[in-house]
Amino acid sequence: MPAANPLTVLQYTGYVDDRGGIVTSIRHLAAAGDFRSILGVSRRFRAGSELSLEVMGLPPIEAEKITPATMWRARAVALPVRDWLRGGPGRVFHGHSRAGLCVALWLHALGESRAVVSVHCYGRQRWFYRAAKRILDGRLRWLTPAMRRHYYGGGQVDWTDCVPNGVPGRPVPTMHRWPGQPPLRIGGAGQLTANKRWHLVLEALARLPPDIPVEFYHAGGPTGDAASAAYAEALTLSTWRLGLEKRVHWLGWQPSSAPLLTKVDAVVVPFQHESFSLVALEALYAGIPVMAARGGGPDDLVLQGVNGWLFPADDPEALASLWRQLLQPAPWNELRMDPQHLGRFSAAHVAGQWAEIYATL
Repeated sequence: MPAANPLTVLQYTGYVDDRGGIVTSIRHLAAAGDFRSILGVSRRFRAGSELSLEVMGLPPIEAEKITPATMWRARAVALPVRDWLRGGPGRVFHGHSRAGLCVALWLHALGESRAVVSVHCYGRQRWFYRAAKRILDGRLRWLTPAMRRHYYGGGQVDWTDCVPNGVPGRPVPTMHRWPGQPPLRIGGAGQLTANKRWHLVLEALARLPPDIPVEFYHAGGPTGDAASAAYAEALTLSTWRLGLEKRVHWLGWQPSSAPLLTKVDAVVVPFQHESFSLVALEALYAGIPVMAARGGGPDDLVLQGVNGWLFPADDPEALASLWRQLLQPAPWNELRMDPQHLGRFSAAHVAGQWAEIYATL
């Protein structure tokens, strides 16, 4: 029998499109949760695929920048959100972007306590996030212990104040083994932006002689701004300049990561400050090992030598060396599935954590 006042959660990003890991995470959360979810976006929003979510358009805002202008614009978002929250006792605001954090702070200032935040980034303005944590307290959660260490330093390794992203289903029972026949296929996914460091993959490949059979497949594309478009063009030019056109495959935006994961033997995350990497988690659930730069969210996903490998950030030679090692069977034979570790990241478990937090409001 349905509850008298079922929870309805406004999962707010402020984005203008749905091509990104945060929106995918929200979809997983909505599908698994015992609550109804609405996606809060800019009024200029255009869906790139079937969302399966109701969408609420709100005043436009720079979703991923914290500036005085963004903070002021967030007030124009917070006012209609406050009116929406007052429409029923079972309504909650959940901010998922930098703009979402700003809106939540305004809601707090306006006297509305039904607002929570997931921090999805390794922001430069650490003081701002620490101040926001003091204000919102338990209503602000980090994705992983590595993210909390970024903002506070120290050696915390537990999951206090952390709620990760999640993926549906259960992990497969065994880890993938490279068949031992060339080529070794490495996958990557995400936006083509300079901070994602995809050029390091090209530099690592260029360090391998042509007779070492490693290929790279990337699903994703530019974000629509000029800087991202220029970076995407530079990657294409570098692919040809380095003579990698037969070993690198830019696949463009894909509806999901599933086709990529059926094609590759391992997934690479080259960015040191990757906040989480949903594709890495999806790969691990599919039994595909992950290699990731140390220093970000994958530190809490990848178990060294168990379900993948960590390598020094911004070091293409270290990445190339790792690929040389993976052309031998020994590293693959040591891989094993750890369902207890991955259980923390199931969408059902994560949705249950958030349902408990929502209920306290």
